[in-house]
Amino acid sequence: MSIIQKIVQKIIRDYGDHSVEEKLRVQACMITEMSHKIKKQNGEKIHVVFVCHRGALWNSLKTVFEACNNDEAFKVSIVTIPNKKQLPKLGLSHEEYVSEGAEDYFKDFPCDVIQGYDYEKKSWFDLKALKPDYVFFQTAYDICRPPEYKSDVVSLYTRLAYVHYGMPFMGGDIAEESFPKCFLTNTYFHFAEFKEMQNYYINRIPENAIHKHKNIVLTGYPKLDGVEKYHNCESISWKQTKDKGLFRVMWTPRWNTGEGNCTFFDLKDEFPKYMEAAKDMELLFRPHPQAFSEFVAKKEMTQSEVDAYKAIYEKGSYIGIDSQADYLPSFYSSDVLVTDESSIMPEYFLTGKPIIFTYKKTNLNDFATKLSEGFYWAKNMDEVKAHIENLKKGNDPLKEKREELIKSEYFIPEQGSGYEIKELLKKDFMHE
Repeated sequence: MSIIQKIVQKIIRDYGDHSVEEKLRVQACMITEMSHKIKKQNGEKIHVVFVCHRGALWNSLKTVFEACNNDEAFKVSIVTIPNKKQLPKLGLSHEEYVSEGAEDYFKDFPCDVIQGYDYEKKSWFDLKALKPDYVFFQTAYDICRPPEYKSDVVSLYTRLAYVHYGMPFMGGDIAEESFPKCFLTNTYFHFAEFKEMQNYYINRIPENAIHKHKNIVLTGYPKLDGVEKYHNCESISWKQTKDKGLFRVMWTPRWNTGEGNCTFFDLKDEFPKYMEAAKDMELLFRPHPQAFSEFVAKKEMTQSEVDAYKAIYEKGSYIGIDSQADYLPSFYSSDVLVTDESSIMPEYFLTGKPIIFTYKKTNLNDFATKLSEGFYWAKNMDEVKAHIENLKKGNDPLKEKREELIKSEYFIPEQGSGYEIKELLKKDFMHE
């Protein structure tokens, strides 16, 4: 009796009352496990593939990549792909894809780098041809990928592993959208940033999921690995040099106005004027990569208005736009962050620097609610100014509170989250 026949018999015996789709998924999982055993017996390397569309998201996987790439037991590949964009009247119900610069960002990485999409032929690289053992996508949004790159298809021939691109910070409908059940159901490994999120992922996966809860593992967040190297660093995005002693303010407003928590339009005109006129401060505006395309698609701004707004920052001496893929140098060389609800807030919080939280409707999860005890809250531009002026004078009464929360709320493994995840992949592959 062949291996496949044995697998089919086991499925009939143990999963007879399941749907055809569930039986196929069980069969795929068993075949993958057999493949791992054979590769192990043959001394083959563990093949991990990172499918990437945006360089700015790389920090969530960077130390996982480095840990695997530096371990002789692994072979690592990167497949660069474009992303589906919202189009007027069509939304995401189309098959048009636009590059977000991944091909250029990853081209010189020390591993096999494969262009996943032929822009002339409009054809996709066959991911299955790589015979991957584990595949990481940068986001959980199947709707932005072509049919052959969706999680329900890829999970039939490999094990999907996932690290969320931003540290989870929001609950409610935003969390529902950020962690689609269909993607979580198809994911073999989901790596949790802190205990509350581990429980959230567990409760979100349907009871009939093949992998259920066993592979939702608390590992901490790879983006937080090695952040100490950014202490006292400088960013090339600031227009004024550090020796001038200006008070540096970063601004990272939310991009989606439909959630009711975006304060960009409340601050967009007065904020740059105030900072440019002050002369003793500098503003570094970092828009979300989707922000302006979203505003144009929703007719909240025209493209000419977007261009004119960007030009204000280009012409200013004390205001600028941060366009670097790695935002941590800007974070650590700033003095304060002004932001509304964003997944980058926990990363900035770890700098120990103050955060001015501009708010309307709030969607904070439990973790974020705890951290918010260390925020300076502002409901309008006047309150933002008051906080900035106070902090500029050195008055930061919440400093000790932030230090306490960093110690109590963050989970940071001794050897780093990237190393922890790499070791979990190895143990799983080796059936230890």
